[in-house]
Amino acid sequence: MRHGWFGGDGGAAQAQRRMDLQIMIAEMRGYWESLRDGPALPGRAEINPRGIRGALSGAFLVEQIAPQSGRIRIAGQNFTDLLGMEARGMPLSAMFDPPARAAFGPLLAQAFDARAIVDLQLDCETGIGRPPIIGRMILLPLAECAHRGRAVMGCLALSGEVGKAPRRLSLRGHRSERIGGPPCDTNQPDVFAVKETAKARPYLRLVDLGR
Repeated sequence: MRHGWFGGDGGAAQAQRRMDLQIMIAEMRGYWESLRDGPALPGRAEINPRGIRGALSGAFLVEQIAPQSGRIRIAGQNFTDLLGMEARGMPLSAMFDPPARAAFGPLLAQAFDARAIVDLQLDCETGIGRPPIIGRMILLPLAECAHRGRAVMGCLALSGEVGKAPRRLSLRGHRSERIGGPPCDTNQPDVFAVKETAKARPYLRLVDLGR
């Protein structure tokens, strides 16, 4: 039987795992909110890694290459651990198992179109040498750049041992929140809150070494 956002109750250990994921996602969401100027979306040049120290292992930047597809330009250690290799240059959909990819594409398109913030509930297939993993991913739209097109920043938060790589993510639930509005698409009933952070102007830019 599944309960709420992450399934079985699992006692104190399961509650702590859920809290660890929420803290990491909330840090990334709060930082993104702190960069906004009214209704305007932040630009990629404003991203300051010092503002997301607790989320750097899961931080990523994805550039749109098709309506429902994006290429990873910057990725934290969580991506390398799951894939067993460098993730930069790969499509973000490569992180997911085949059944999840069809559902993930339209959700990514919502973020690229700056229509929604997307929050995903994740886990992984299990087996010999592959213990259970739970995770969350958040997709946060960035302002469109005239020279580099549309992009999304986000965070992949994981809890559990990776074990034998590669591991592919399974999509177990999602929630889309309209920019400046209420949730617009969800298959989970829970509501979560994000603590706002103080606005601070960036002074160290996150440099893309892929070019």
